Amino acid sequence: MKFLGRYAWVGAVLFGVALAGGGLFMISEGRGAHDEVRDTLSSERIVTPEDAGIPTAPVTGPEEAKAQADIIREHVLKITEGKTYAELGKDDPRRNTYLQSVTLRTALMESYLAFKVSDLVVGMGVIVVFLGLSHVVLGAHLGLVVLPTLRTAMFDKVVTAT
Repeated sequence: MKFLGRYAWVGAVLFGVALAGGGLFMISEGRGAHDEVRDTLSSERIVTPEDAGIPTAPVTGPEEAKAQADIIREHVLKITEGKTYAELGKDDPRRNTYLQSVTLRTALMESYLAFKVSDLVVGMGVIVVFLGLSHVVLGAHLGLVVLPTLRTAMFDKVVTAT
């Protein structure tokens, strides 16, 4: 029991180091995913049209991807006179155009979502790193400052009592 009381702080420090390492891994993986989605999207060489929310911009990030998806929907609704796929007749040739627009918009919104998830992972990684570092600092403080002070105070009490 003496051993546990004397060295428990080392476990807290090691746990903190493990948390910080896990957080750094999360940051690295989140950044890697963000870069991979950006590179894949960039390789398609999509540029938003002039009437998009972000006009004439290469689609390389989440905001441009969303702007492109939004303008595709706007354009296809003009073509279909405001009707959605389900509202178009089965023999309406515009149904295929609408279906193609849904496919493109879905792909763009998936990239938008992938950007957001990777940003979330990076943010959570930063939080985990700080939690780990706080654990290291707290454990080290307990082991290197508080416990020796307690031991000294207890020793002084024993010495003065005798």
